[in-house]
Amino acid sequence: MYDSLLKNALQLPRQLKEELVAALRAAIFEEMSHAPEGEPARCPRCGHAHVVSKGHDRDGGRRWLCRGCGRTFSAKTAGVPALSKLDPETWSEYVEGMVEGQPLRGLAKRCGVCLKTSWYMRVRVCSVMESRLAPFRCDRGTSAQIDEKYPNESLSGNRDRSRAKVPREPHVNGHGVTKRGLSKLKACMLAGVNDLGDCLCRLAGRGRAGRAQVEAGIKGVPPAGAVVSTDDLSSYVRPLGDARVLAHNRFNSKGAGEDELGMVSALHSRMESFLAPFNGVSTRRLPLYLAWFCWEEQARRSDATRLGMLAPQVANGTTDLRIRAMWDEPRPFFDECWGGRVWADEVDLDDLYEPSFVSAVV
Repeated sequence: MYDSLLKNALQLPRQLKEELVAALRAAIFEEMSHAPEGEPARCPRCGHAHVVSKGHDRDGGRRWLCRGCGRTFSAKTAGVPALSKLDPETWSEYVEGMVEGQPLRGLAKRCGVCLKTSWYMRVRVCSVMESRLAPFRCDRGTSAQIDEKYPNESLSGNRDRSRAKVPREPHVNGHGVTKRGLSKLKACMLAGVNDLGDCLCRLAGRGRAGRAQVEAGIKGVPPAGAVVSTDDLSSYVRPLGDARVLAHNRFNSKGAGEDELGMVSALHSRMESFLAPFNGVSTRRLPLYLAWFCWEEQARRSDATRLGMLAPQVANGTTDLRIRAMWDEPRPFFDECWGGRVWADEVDLDDLYEPSFVSAVV
C-alpha cells in the first residue's frame, strides 16, 4: 500500500507535491497537538484544584469547569497552537524554518505573517524550549565549571509604552556602550557546564558579579558534594561555601588551562556564535534566547533530530506569554540602578555616564 501511495504521489506535478507535503506536515502537527485524555489535576489558568466535567468542545475533546475562576478549559488550553489564530500548517512551517536557522524576515515570508507576528511566534517557541530544558545536575561526584560573562545592556523596546523611563539615549542593539570596565551598563550573566554535558545560562544582575548575583545564578541548583571550578572572583567563595560544595577550585581566568576552565570557556564561545546573528538582544528578552541556546546544547547531545524534538514539544507545549503582558513586562534589575525612576538626587549618574551627557540630562 505504501509503495502504491508513493508511486501515485511521485506522478503529481511539482506544485501539487509541495501542497501534499505541506498538508501532511500540518496533519501530523495537528495530531501531535491533541493532548491525551485524562482528568486534569488543576486549572491551567488559576491553578485551582476543584474542577468538574462540562461536556465536550467542537473537536470532540472533553471540557472541564473550574470552580475557582468559573472558566471552562480543555486539554489543549494554554497550548501554543490553541492560543493562536494561525493554523497548524503555519506553525509547522515556522518550526521547520526555525530549526533551519532562518531569520525573522525569512520566517515571516515563509509563513505569510508580518514581522511582529514572526517575532512573537519565536518568543513563544523559546518559552516552550525553556519549559523542556533538563535540570542542571550538580550533585555529589559531579565536576562543574562556572564563569560570568558581561554583555552590553540593551534597553530595546517601545519607550513610549515603557512604564520606567531611562536616563539616556538608546544604544542601538547594545553596541553604543563607550564606558570602560564593568559598569552598570553591563549585564551580568552566569554560565555553567558540568562533565555530564549539562549547561546553565542565567541573567543574574547588572555590573560586576557580587554575592547576590552568584546566589541568583546558582539558585535551584544545589551543588552540595560537587567539585566546582571558577575564576578567582571572591564573590564565589561565600555562596559556594554555604552550598557545601566538596571542593571549590579557583583559577586565574587568563592563565587557566583546558582542564581548569576549558569547558565553560568553550561554552562562552558557542554562546557568542549563537547570539551573533541576532545583532544584539534586548536584556529584557535575553533569558528566552539563553533558554534557546541551552535547548540547542541539549539537542546536540540527543540522538533525535532537532526537528523531531521541537515539533512535538511545540505541538504539546504550553506557554503563559501574552503579548500585552510582554509590553508591560518590567526591565530586569531596573531597580538596582535607577529605582525604576529618573531623579537626579537619587541616581549617581556620574558613575554611569560621561559628564557631558549627565549635564544634558539633568
